Amino acid sequence: MSRPRTDLRYSIIGADVVCLDLTTSRYFLLQGAAAEAFKAATLGTATCGQLRWLVENNLVEAGPPVPAPRLAPRPETSAFDNCLGSASPWTLVEALAEQWRARRSLARQSLGAILKPSSLSRGDLDRCQSTAAAFVRAWRYRNATDQCLVRSIAMRAMLARRGLGSDLVIGVMLPFSAHCWIQVGAAVLSDPLDLVVNYQPLLTVR
Repeated sequence: MSRPRTDLRYSIIGADVVCLDLTTSRYFLLQGAAAEAFKAATLGTATCGQLRWLVENNLVEAGPPVPAPRLAPRPETSAFDNCLGSASPWTLVEALAEQWRARRSLARQSLGAILKPSSLSRGDLDRCQSTAAAFVRAWRYRNATDQCLVRSIAMRAMLARRGLGSDLVIGVMLPFSAHCWIQVGAAVLSDPLDLVVNYQPLLTVR
């Protein structure tokens, strides 16, 4: 019995499958027969020929089917919809330092090693606001373009330090684009709602 590798996360978008390999920190796209074979493997209905191709391309592993990983709910609101208030100088410094640490981690470790689940329960949204405000203010001191993963890893770490659980979400769309953000329940903390709402979640880590 075979199943998709447990270190792969995937999102089915129409006839295609977007995959993220957490071990190599690499995205790839399956189309046509490859996508059909992979989708069949997720359902446990792959033929011998499909399984042979999937094994040859290291997309499946031995084992019984496992439940699909939990995904965050569709975002409905954003902390950016309201005034976030101000952030203390110390919280700003912490946000900048945490982003520096996140960059170092990404340069040295795989996403699978960095994005480990925590045992924290979901944080109170009001208590998360000051951390979100610090990251908004940090944009003035560091270019935030194409830094969504760094920013999200750093914000998740800061919230966890305060005992606040949050969801780090990676979403994708086609033509291929990926974005990472932080959610608490259905509320986005790290971005305006219109920036993330069209992405289809691929991975969620609490």
